[in-house]
Amino acid sequence: MSEGSSDIEQLAAPPPISAEQRAKILADPNVAKMAAELEMDLDEFVNTIGYYLNNPGVEPAFLVVSDENLRKMGVEPPTSEAIEANVRASVEAIKAGQQSRSGFEEARKKGVALDAHAQGGEAVKTKADPGLEDAVKKGRTSLKP
Repeated sequence: MSEGSSDIEQLAAPPPISAEQRAKILADPNVAKMAAELEMDLDEFVNTIGYYLNNPGVEPAFLVVSDENLRKMGVEPPTSEAIEANVRASVEAIKAGQQSRSGFEEARKKGVALDAHAQGGEAVKTKADPGLEDAVKKGRTSLKP
């Protein structure tokens, strides 16, 4: 095994997982839908999920497919010019996003301070009810065991 490669890269398929873990993964009804959408065998898909759950530090493998195999799969490989144009467009989009800010990012204006005396009103004065305070204290102590 070469340095930096993972066990999964050396296998034809991910290793089987425990029955308990398989049951947990299959409990999600979306798992079967995702496997079908990806045109993967359900067992292989579940084992793949289990592998990454059991090995959280492993990065997914980056697979390179030859142009010939892409064509066999019904996909026309992009030209080097198309790839370059896509990379340049992506870089420009990132730059544009970093340079222009949306209106949502502007600093908020200072709020207006309300002063009751300046408005002609009086500040509300609260009076503490000593009987209520005693009742609350008694209620708290009666709940403790």
